[in-house]
Parts: sequence; C-alpha cells; structure tokens
Amino acid sequence: MSKLFLHTSFFTLIYFIIWVGVESIHIKVVLSIIGLTFIPQVRKKLYKTPLVIRKSKVALYTSFFFTFFLFILILITKSNINSTAFTVIILIFLYSLLGSLIYGIPVSLFSDLITANVKKYRFYLSFLVHIGFGLLSFFFLGSLMILATFIALLFFLIDEFIRKKEYTHFKM
Repeated sequence: MSKLFLHTSFFTLIYFIIWVGVESIHIKVVLSIIGLTFIPQVRKKLYKTPLVIRKSKVALYTSFFFTFFLFILILITKSNINSTAFTVIILIFLYSLLGSLIYGIPVSLFSDLITANVKKYRFYLSFLVHIGFGLLSFFFLGSLMILATFIALLFFLIDEFIRKKEYTHFKM
C-alpha cells in the first residue's frame, strides 16, 4: 500500500511540474506520454535490461551517424571549418543524443511492444511507428521535424541491423 502511495505521489508531482512548468501544450502532451512509460506495470513490460542496453547503443550510434552526415554536408558546402562550426557540430551531436535517449528509446521500446506478436509484417509496422513518431515531433519541433524524422529512420535502420546481427549470433 505504501509503495502504491509513493508511486502515485511521485507521478502526481511529475505531472504537476510538467503541466504547470511547461507553456507549450504540445510539449506537455509529449512529456506526459513519455512519463506514462515509467509507471511500474508499463515499465516492467517495456524496460528490460538487455533491450534498454541495445536501444541505448542504437541511440548513441544514431547520434554519431547523424552528426557525421551533417559534418560531411558542412565539409561539402563550406571550404573551411572554423571553431564555431566545430562547436555547432558538437551541440548537434549532444541534442540528437538527448532526443534519441529521451524520445527515441521509449518510442522504439513501444514499437517493440506493439510488434512483439507480429511475425510477417513486423518490420513494416515497426518502420511506420518510428516514422510516425518522427513526424509527430512536428508539434513541438516545427520544421525541425524533418531532421527528427531522418533521425527516426536512422534509429530504425540501425536498430534493425543490430537486431538481425544479435539474432544470427544467437542462432549459431
């Protein structure tokens, strides 16, 4: 009973902070949905240690690849890279990593939960969930939704690659 009271008090406080402290309704809704993934019954289904470790690696790899692509794009469009451009590259890496950790991992875990019992169309359904949530980021990122959708696609592809690699490794 005290555990239930503790969880209820904690989530009430978190949601109070979100709904009072954040001005944008879109961000409130997204943070509230992500917060739902930490309810103990939901967390037990979603956050299994090996899965979270794999998704964390995917988030890190996604941020590296995305930053690398932008770095190459900057090299192609500009003849020289100064310290300001390098600082921007580091900030882009940090923001993409933060977004992948906070938004990408719960979305990917949610996708795995939805597609757990689907055999034939799991790949396509997982793709739609990742891209759909990337497009949904329009409500709090605006036109940066294009980059978020690209990152979601990259996250999906890297996750599928690692999943297949682990599957073939365990199968042998």
